[in-house]
Amino acid sequence: TILRFLLLPSEVLIVLLLEFLNSFRSFGLRFVLYQYVTNEFELGDSQAGAVLGVKGMVDIAFGLVGSIMVDIYGVRWISLTAMTVSIVGRTLLAFGRSKGALYSALFFFSPCGDALLSVGLYKVALKKLSTPLTRPLA
Repeated sequence: TILRFLLLPSEVLIVLLLEFLNSFRSFGLRFVLYQYVTNEFELGDSQAGAVLGVKGMVDIAFGLVGSIMVDIYGVRWISLTAMTVSIVGRTLLAFGRSKGALYSALFFFSPCGDALLSVGLYKVALKKLSTPLTRPLA
């Protein structure tokens, strides 16, 4: 298997690193998002639950649309677009101090970028970068 690993293109390691970082960010944000909206923006429990519930539904909608867009536009274009939009959403979440910035990040930028990045985009990229011999290892 070391020989097969050496046969992988260097881009595969970049894709795997991006997948790891995106998963780490996703689970980390989900872990603290409730505390963030209740403590920093002083939303009540019911309001925070409603906001996060709507965000979950918007995530699903963007994921469905995103899977179709990957088929139409391709992995590279969707990946670059989604990463750009996701960075805007993460920046608004980190540095935005108004509820408008919070809502635009939670209801548009983050779901759009995050859903597009998690529709199996990296699996498609790995399939395109690997050969049938190295695909099980990737």
